[in-house]
Amino acid sequence: MWLTLTLSNRQVIHSARLGQQVMVKIRSIVSAALVLLMVLAIGVGRVEAAKVKKPLTYVPDQLEQIQGYATELQAMRDRLPELGTLVQQRDWTFARNLIHGPLGELRVKMQNVSRNLLPDAQPAARKLAKEVFDDLTALDLAAQNSNAVVAQREYNAAVKDFDAFLALVPEAARPKPKPPEPVVVPETSFLQELLAPTQPDVEPEMPDVPLNEQAPLEGFQTAPAVE
Repeated sequence: MWLTLTLSNRQVIHSARLGQQVMVKIRSIVSAALVLLMVLAIGVGRVEAAKVKKPLTYVPDQLEQIQGYATELQAMRDRLPELGTLVQQRDWTFARNLIHGPLGELRVKMQNVSRNLLPDAQPAARKLAKEVFDDLTALDLAAQNSNAVVAQREYNAAVKDFDAFLALVPEAARPKPKPPEPVVVPETSFLQELLAPTQPDVEPEMPDVPLNEQAPLEGFQTAPAVE
């Protein structure tokens, strides 16, 4: 009986030790899980903090870069009225030359601007850049087919989409208007000389000479005076 009690006590002690070991392992796993959760929480917090700290305004270098691209775009925008005139005149050859020539790099310039805009403005800028490209592509095809109605419609769409794109450019980066060139007016123009009042011709005054003292005209003889 004593032996039986001894064995039972040993089993109890062994079970208790196993239970303690299991609890230690569980505590270790829980501790490791808590540490992992804390690391994840810190990482997520840093990512959120980075998103919050991301600048929502343009920095000077960014504005300067955008302004350089926007200046080139404005020069292309200034050529659109010329394209509109060619479409109205149905000069399809020169219209296509203008699209493929001076306006050939329009989409690349727009993409350069889009990449430097704020994140919330980039999707709209990319969409408008594609629409302008599609408008000019359709216009080019209409000019190739001599379709004046479609060409005029696509030209109007290109102008509208182009202006909408330029409106996304921050005001501080928009091209500065060139000052008007001074007009040099000559001191005396041909028109001024033509309209200037003319002075009346003044005949030179002749001295009064008595008739008997006037010299006879060549080829004529004076008659003798009658007494």
